[in-house]
Amino acid sequence: MCSRWIVSGAIVLLGWFGCSEPRDFASNEDGVDDESWIDVVSIAHVKSLYRGYPLRIDDEVEIRGVVTANDSYGAYRYTLVVQDETGGIEIKAGGDELYTLYPIGQEIRIRCQGLVLGDYGGVVSLGVVSEDEAYENGFIPEAERSRYLKKTGEVKSVFPDTLRIVEATADRVGTYVAFEEVQFIDAEIGLSWSEAESDTDRHLVDRSGDTLVVRTSRYADFADWILPSGSGYIEGILGYFNGTCQLKVVVPKNVVMESPRFGGVEATIDSPDSPVAACSTTDP
Repeated sequence: MCSRWIVSGAIVLLGWFGCSEPRDFASNEDGVDDESWIDVVSIAHVKSLYRGYPLRIDDEVEIRGVVTANDSYGAYRYTLVVQDETGGIEIKAGGDELYTLYPIGQEIRIRCQGLVLGDYGGVVSLGVVSEDEAYENGFIPEAERSRYLKKTGEVKSVFPDTLRIVEATADRVGTYVAFEEVQFIDAEIGLSWSEAESDTDRHLVDRSGDTLVVRTSRYADFADWILPSGSGYIEGILGYFNGTCQLKVVVPKNVVMESPRFGGVEATIDSPDSPVAACSTTDP
């Protein structure tokens, strides 16, 4: 056993962990191609291990899922989102042009042993020990990525779960979702997806007057595009930040909002009864 210091904000935590290095994929202790020793667990199980501080996983466990987001349009820099039947999780994969290696729809295995669970704003992710005190985990060095990530099978088509805004709750955070018959609020028509100086929140509204934040990185390739002025369809990964559910668009060309705008709704972005506020009632 050995000790490892993990820094979280201004708090320094001393955790005791086994220091065994993760084995190569599909090899047993003798280096023979054999998966019988692998304990495959769900994404929901791995996320449930987080207890409010950085946690290094030392058990020989693995999650398997499909890539639902990457850095193809800059919305998720150095990061993948992987989803199985129990939910989704951000993988701080590190490196540029991840989309060339891990396209959306790619089946993937994640070796969790040696990785660190961390939280930012209420979203739990997998990475390595962070060298930055502002973050609970860091990006996997590109040279070490193959130790933890392995593509399996072929790239397959993946489809989002279509929700109403009122159904965009914290238990769905990290999953690939879509919304129909929505539009950006009147006050934001003519604005870009993101301001140049900082990541930006815009707001969707549906015919019931329910609203949802759309969060776009200032580094996204489409950050300076003008928001669609019509109504229609939008999809992405449901995120969460400090009590607010938010949608992150991954592939902007999949946003189709060309129908006429609908009237008769008054967006109440800050209403305590809105689904945005409801996300704060349950941790993701």
